Amino acid sequence: MTYLEFFGLKEDPFKITPDYKYFYPSKTHRIADNLLKYVVKHGEGFCVIVGEPGTGKTTVIRKFISSLSDNIIYALILTPKLEPEEFLKVVLDDLGVHIEADSKHDLLKKFREFLEKKVAEGKKVLIIVDEAQNLPVETLEELRLLSNLETTNEKLVQIILLGQPELDEKLNMPQLRQLNQRITNKIRLLPLTEEETFRYIYHRLAVAGKGNIRFTDKAIKRIYRYSKGIPRLINVLASRSLMSAFMTGSFVIKPENVDAAKETFNPDVIGGGVLDYFTKKKILIFSLIIANILGIMYLLYKLIFPEG
Repeated sequence: MTYLEFFGLKEDPFKITPDYKYFYPSKTHRIADNLLKYVVKHGEGFCVIVGEPGTGKTTVIRKFISSLSDNIIYALILTPKLEPEEFLKVVLDDLGVHIEADSKHDLLKKFREFLEKKVAEGKKVLIIVDEAQNLPVETLEELRLLSNLETTNEKLVQIILLGQPELDEKLNMPQLRQLNQRITNKIRLLPLTEEETFRYIYHRLAVAGKGNIRFTDKAIKRIYRYSKGIPRLINVLASRSLMSAFMTGSFVIKPENVDAAKETFNPDVIGGGVLDYFTKKKILIFSLIIANILGIMYLLYKLIFPEG
């Protein structure tokens, strides 16, 4: 029996892939979702979503994409470390546009013609860039120039950037001040509060089939403390806590299960966990070796000096 069968779940409720059906509308995640819809509806040029790793930026954008109507087409760029011309070609390829051009000027001209055609058809075009902190400065400046493409009534293309806090630092560079001034729609995703962590865990359990699982309040408080409210870390801790409880045949997740889960973490993620675990393990093994050696020495002593 797998641990999912044991708990009566359809699937792993705490997988770390950005599955939008598990989207939990915390305060800032809900605002980000609404902001994206507002930006597209009103034809705003730029939207930026910033957050620490693991706060759910990709899940937010996946949910947003799943809700797009047929009149909206988009290019989703996941590997943005590209120079301006390379970036433009990747965007066009993702939009299904195959253009033969001898120069960047010709490439931009053809791209504008494509955008004007789509607008005439009543369509909107989005460029969505994940991990946008990796965009070179020159490529960010190219995006500003692309945002200049417009008719007298509306933008020809809308641009959504998602990135870690380093993106904010890059946008504040003097050479990008013109771009930064154009970004009037921005939100920072925050870690979950302790109350949101409670709701987040039970929301994901409900989506996965609920099952016969109960986290004690103290266990969730401990998950919150160790994860600092970062959804990705909550997922990993909760998933490993389930495995710990499964190993003992319990349907109740207790603080000791969370502690056992923490011990498997990379110490760079949650301080001290893995290091402490292996240190304790080495001490235990060393102690057993010493005990065995002493036992063998005692037996040899008795054989050599039976009357001793």
